Amino acid sequence: MIEAKAEWKKNYQVGVQVRQFDINVDEPPQYHGEDTGMMPTELFISSLASCFCLALVFVAKRKRIEIADMRVDVSAEADTRNFRYKRLIVKVASSTIKTELESLVEKAKKYCYVSNTISQSCPIEYEIDNEV
Repeated sequence: MIEAKAEWKKNYQVGVQVRQFDINVDEPPQYHGEDTGMMPTELFISSLASCFCLALVFVAKRKRIEIADMRVDVSAEADTRNFRYKRLIVKVASSTIKTELESLVEKAKKYCYVSNTISQSCPIEYEIDNEV
C-alpha cells in the first residue's frame, strides 16, 4: 500500500508528502490561490502521463526495443458542470518506429496502474479521524 498525506497550510495551499518527497499544491490566482504549486487536477494528469511513460519504457526493456526518446502528453477535457473530466487524451511521442511504438502502447496499457485505476473506476472509501 502506498500513502500520501496532504496537510492544509493556508488559503488554498496544501503540502503533500509521499515517502521522503514533498509537493506543494495550490490554485492559480483565477481560482483564488497564490500559484505556489500545481493544482490537484494537474497532479492527476501528471500521474497518468508519468505512469504511462514508465509503463512504455518497462515494456520496451522487456521486449529489448531500444528507445532513444519518449514523451507522453496528457490533456484533459473538463466537464465543469459535474466537476470531473469527460475525456483524457494520452499522446505518445517518440522517434521509435511507428509499428513498434503502437505495439508498445498496447502492451503498456496492462502495466499502467494509473490508467487501469481510472478506466476501471476504483471505489473510494471515506473515513473520519478526529485526531490530527
